Amino acid sequence: MLEHGIYLAPSQFEAGFTSLAHGDAEITATLEAMKEVLSTIEP
Repeated sequence: MLEHGIYLAPSQFEAGFTSLAHGDAEITATLEAMKEVLSTIEP
């Protein structure tokens, strides 16, 4: 996700939040990056 400019919480005990600064474009970009990243993981 970092390679796509998405910064996630570094541990499972931290939370990520959205704010009013995050609009449709940012949420869509995050979802698209997540789809791409997850598609590279082998089952």
